[in-house]
Formats: sequence, C-alpha cells, structure tokens
Amino acid sequence: MPGEEAHTRVPSHAPTSAYTRAIHHDKVLAFSRALRYSEFVQRSPRFARLLRTRYDESRLGPAVQLAAVAFPETLNILALISEEDPDTLAVLPIIARLADAGPRLQLRILCDEDDLSPLATLAPDLDLATLIDEWDLPQFLCFDEDWYQQAQWGPRPGSADVQVEKWLEANPEYEALAEDDTAEGRDRYLALVDKLLAEMRVWYNSGLTASCLDEWLELLRAWQADESPAGEGSE
Repeated sequence: MPGEEAHTRVPSHAPTSAYTRAIHHDKVLAFSRALRYSEFVQRSPRFARLLRTRYDESRLGPAVQLAAVAFPETLNILALISEEDPDTLAVLPIIARLADAGPRLQLRILCDEDDLSPLATLAPDLDLATLIDEWDLPQFLCFDEDWYQQAQWGPRPGSADVQVEKWLEANPEYEALAEDDTAEGRDRYLALVDKLLAEMRVWYNSGLTASCLDEWLELLRAWQADESPAGEGSE
C-alpha cells in the first residue's frame, strides 16, 4: 500500500576504506546517470506541457518549504517511474518541486524501460528481475550521503487510494487496454489515460498535493529524529 515503506531504515554506518570509497564513487556515478526532472520533461513530448503545468501547480506550504530548506543532510532521491503512468505524471512533479526547494535534496529519475543498471548499483539487494512486475510505480528510493537506503515511498499518497480505486471500478477496461498492443487498443488506452489525468489534476489541486507533501514532511521529520541523539533506536 502507498506509504507503507516510507520510513524503512537500514544500518547507516560502515568503516571507511579504499573499498567503501570506491563503492561510494560508483554510486555517485550511477545516480548521476539518471535523469534530472528537466531532462525527463524534454524527452516526454506528449506530456511535457502537463509535467511543467503540474510542477507549477504544486505549491509548498510553509512547513514543507521550511523542512526542505533546513534539511541538514544530503538526501538523494531516485524515482523509478513508468513514463505514461498517470500516478507518475501526477506525483513526480510534486516531488521535483520539493527537491528543488531543498539545497541538500537531489532528485534523479529512472524509467522502467531504460537501463536499470544504476538502480542495481545503488540498491544491489533488489531483485531487478521481479521488482518491475511487483512494484506499483512510481517508487521513490531515498539514500543518505553514504548511499545507504533510508526510506522508500510510493506510488501515491494514501488518501488517493480510494479515488483511484473508484475510478478503476468505473473504467474496468483501463487495465486490460494497458496490455493491448493493437493500434485501436492503444488509442483507446491513451484516451483513458487523458481522462484519468484530467480527473487527477482536480483531485490533486483539491487537496491531494497537500496530502502528498504531508507524507514527505513526515518522512523528513522522521529521518531527522532518527539521526538526532534523542532519536537513537526509534523508528
């Protein structure tokens, strides 16, 4: 379910050595190979205008903006996305806006149909052969400055689940058409994508953007609490 893994934490301390420095270097290179948000927009001509509009529509409240600006540590966010997925088009611009507000926050984007070797380098314990089928995209993997994964969030704010499920029940052909490779099926699917995106814009501009950012605010605060002396041993 969305948000269930938002505060998954792993051990974040390892002895420094030539080996760990080499691994760190490899992970920096892997992360830098993924797309910036502006690069993703440029390579998505069908949705470029929508992605720019959604970015502009995503307003950060004072608490979220302060948390992003004042976040004291490096937060590297890798978004694993499906380019035409409505959740990606609705949520990714919000996270891009958040990352742009924080001087220590960095966002990079990896598409599920691209070379996934950067993800294999950053998260070697993941089973890449099955995760694409098992994960609901987008998923946002958060790494600290030493490239330990500290959190995972996705595919949407929990409060959006009911609306998405209701829409899918009202449009049962959507999921079947997603697997239809015929020209007619593709056209019908894209028409439904446009329909869902129009409704999602209303949902997010009516409160779901705030819900999404509230979940990320909780993630940022939990991360800081866990790193503070008083937060040692807490989850």
